[in-house]
Amino acid sequence: MSVAPQAVAESADSQSKEANPVETLSVYGSRMSTQKANAGVAVSTVSLEEIEKRQGSNVTDLIHHLPNVSVLGGGRDVAQSVTIRGLSSENGRVIQLVDGTRQNFSVGHRSSLFIDPELLRSVEVVRGPSSTLWGSGALGGVFAQNTKSASDFLSGSQTLGGYLKQGFHSNNNASRTSGAVFGRTETVDWLVQSYYNDSDDNQLGNGKTLSYSAEREKGGFAKLVFTPSLDHQWTFTARQGELDDMSPSNPSVKEPSGSYPLVYRETRDQSLSVAYDYSPASHWVDINSQLYFNNTEMKEHRVASQERDNNETQTIGFSITNTSNIKNIDLITGLDLYRDSYETKRDDSSAPGERPAGQDANAESIGAFGQINIPVFDQLRWQAGVRFDSYQGEDNRPTSLDSESRDHAWSPSTALTWNATEQLALTASYREAFRAPSLEEMYASGTHFTTHMGINQFVPNPDLKPEHSANKELAITYRFTPTSYVDNAYVDARLFRNDVDDFIDMNVDFMGGTTTRENVQDAKLEGIELSLHHQLGGFTNNLSYSQTEGKDKETGSYLDNIPAHKFVAETDYALATLPVSIGGRVSHYAEQTDTNDAKTYDGYTLWDVYASYSPNGEWDGVKFDLAIDNLTDEQYTRAWAQVASPGRDIKLNVRYQF
Repeated sequence: MSVAPQAVAESADSQSKEANPVETLSVYGSRMSTQKANAGVAVSTVSLEEIEKRQGSNVTDLIHHLPNVSVLGGGRDVAQSVTIRGLSSENGRVIQLVDGTRQNFSVGHRSSLFIDPELLRSVEVVRGPSSTLWGSGALGGVFAQNTKSASDFLSGSQTLGGYLKQGFHSNNNASRTSGAVFGRTETVDWLVQSYYNDSDDNQLGNGKTLSYSAEREKGGFAKLVFTPSLDHQWTFTARQGELDDMSPSNPSVKEPSGSYPLVYRETRDQSLSVAYDYSPASHWVDINSQLYFNNTEMKEHRVASQERDNNETQTIGFSITNTSNIKNIDLITGLDLYRDSYETKRDDSSAPGERPAGQDANAESIGAFGQINIPVFDQLRWQAGVRFDSYQGEDNRPTSLDSESRDHAWSPSTALTWNATEQLALTASYREAFRAPSLEEMYASGTHFTTHMGINQFVPNPDLKPEHSANKELAITYRFTPTSYVDNAYVDARLFRNDVDDFIDMNVDFMGGTTTRENVQDAKLEGIELSLHHQLGGFTNNLSYSQTEGKDKETGSYLDNIPAHKFVAETDYALATLPVSIGGRVSHYAEQTDTNDAKTYDGYTLWDVYASYSPNGEWDGVKFDLAIDNLTDEQYTRAWAQVASPGRDIKLNVRYQF
């Protein structure tokens, strides 16, 4: 069955939750809905209502509370990346999607999270390897950002409208302004939206200022959905964002230095896509297809040396999937094609020969996949899938000695679900995933750094093997029968082990004066996720506990960037007599002592509260959202970060919709 991008079937609670028992269903492509339907896959959804409550400046603000989802990079937004079960989007081990299109920009230590949360209607996070459906990069999982459409604002017989919104954040004196106009007819749904945000430096919990954390961003978004008949639908989207900041060349460090000089950074992110869905009255055919183009350019001006660098990534891709449902058997098949072009320019005018060399490379990938869901018995279902990917990378520089790299990978998966009772379900699953080496990892050359021992040079390695993972997972879900104490409730428990082979690491040889990326490590990541959801009347309560532990399988040493154990409790209450909702969240992060040196990270507890009010009568159309993050002004640093995160932040948004 095809579901239009703007169609939403929302559960009674709008909080983020595990997708298996109760969820907000948001379908932009059949692959995500297929993963949600599989009890062996952990999927969480953050709804539009929660996005508005959080008033985040970055997508990480919307999802860091989810089980085994964390943030790397410290207190500057321009340094942050998403980590799922110990594997990070910074190095391509987590796939980022916007409306189903891959976002493949990657430059060391810089964030690739460019979309403003104001454009989003939901965020969906898949935890655990997912290459069978998504291809290279899904070792840790997938996080999908889905944009708004006119139907997210219009209701009933409304056909035309707009809104203006103004927000203020006390911590960094941020001003966040946005607006949109939208409309719909019987066949057309359209939206034009824009935003402008300006902020000063972040203030920490100890009263100090995090220098060089201010930023300015602006952008726009347009979407047109054309539905000429019940069988056909076209979706056209265009998005552009601009982000300017001044920070160290590695924005995750505390201060600029000789190794990480101060840079003025301009980031320009553009995307165009055309999607076509065909859903005739047939159990065999439900086609989703998409053609897209992304271009991300990051210019950096080194303030002291006056050197100017440029990083640019272009991606053009096409995907098509078909979903069939025949006699209670679900079958999804599909094809993915994309081509990345990566070009960098390095200015070494102040110190000739002492900078990394510019790059000019491209990579191409083609993948075909199939997945089937079969009822074995009344209470037993079996899911199995497989994907084949073939990819190649090419260094286009005339100085390249070994310019081409080719490889392929298979990604099988299987899951068996036993519905022991109407309330209890048990699932055992096995999923494999892979990550192809990035163009930067294979072809980096030139000077890495200079010391008193001399110059250390990058050595290209186009023979890098892909990283592979194999995830074993057990899941138990119990749904409570509705009573006078429970309208909707479940408990979900997961135990997983993910073995990742041929980790690509940077091998720095100080004596030999070389730096090479090599397949040097086989790792295991294992952990648990416990979630409890409860809803009664206007009350919604969520509890979760998650932990991940990672070690080198050969040496037994700890892996870097493994998040601390986390406990999150949240409650929300919607008043029956007033258009008001209030809520709060407490998040406790344990001390992280699983490191290979004396450096450890203290535990901390964060308290957040929020409230929303939509008055009626003369104030109809106005909505107030108030949130206070880090209510106690806790001074804290996330595990593995060098830079502390912001202190108390009082956030107020006022929106008028007409």
